[in-house]
Amino acid sequence: MRAPTPPDELRLRLSWSDFQTVLAVARHGSVARAFEPLGMTHSTLLRKLDLIESRLDTKVFNRGRPRYTLTAAGHEIERAAREFEPLAIGAEMRASGADLRPSGDVRVSVSSIVIDHLLPSVLAQFRSSFPDVQIELISTREHVNLRRREADIAIRIADTVPDWLVGRKLADLQFKVFTRRSRRGKLPLQNIDDLFLQRRWIGFERDSHDLKFDRWLARHVPSEQVVLRVDNFSHAANMARSGIGIALLPAFVASSIPDLQPLTASIEGLETPLWLVTHPELKDAARIQVLMRAFGPALANAAAR
Repeated sequence: MRAPTPPDELRLRLSWSDFQTVLAVARHGSVARAFEPLGMTHSTLLRKLDLIESRLDTKVFNRGRPRYTLTAAGHEIERAAREFEPLAIGAEMRASGADLRPSGDVRVSVSSIVIDHLLPSVLAQFRSSFPDVQIELISTREHVNLRRREADIAIRIADTVPDWLVGRKLADLQFKVFTRRSRRGKLPLQNIDDLFLQRRWIGFERDSHDLKFDRWLARHVPSEQVVLRVDNFSHAANMARSGIGIALLPAFVASSIPDLQPLTASIEGLETPLWLVTHPELKDAARIQVLMRAFGPALANAAAR
């Protein structure tokens, strides 16, 4: 006896590909940034979004310029896709035979701010799935040399990475100025030019100009307005949290440090990609493959919160 055909209203209107499309546009913030990672043309992606909204009979995105923002319905689709994605990747790897109990050591170079605020939940999830892969985190402000095998994998906050590395961009990180949360409630956003004139900045090392964040602070914040200097974003966040001063930080810290609140909107010119890359000679090693495939979506999700 054949099972009855479900009524039209119970049939799913979207495929998993549709969910992935909404998730990708939400992560990248616009069709202009999402179409290449999705392997589509700009016009094809626009048509696909139109079709998704037509099937749902509701808007999924508010299509502003320059950024697309999720509607309430869009948030439901994005949340479901984000939660299911790691399960789908794991199932695909097991079905294809890639999940053959990979084991061994993996050295991962990553900045301390990512370790503190993006990696804990990612590592916990990875550990439960691949207990025989031993991860060694190398926290450094400078970029290690993967060609010399100073690390196996790098998670980098950088505008570009060398062309010969294998990997992908996970997200575009925004940066804001943060201060300790006031007991009197949320403070209004301030004009960044007014903040430059206030003597309460937490800066980086005086002679450090390697990163664009060093150069931005040196260019805009007079030395006499700096009350403390530190050597990385994590230390700056802790000092701002204590009330010593204000600090330039990645916007993602807002979701993990409730004691901090932003004083500015995202600062123009400081948006920076987050990359996950490895050496081409390591890309086929099982322990590298599982980490790259598991870390990618999980880190992108964590950065987007």
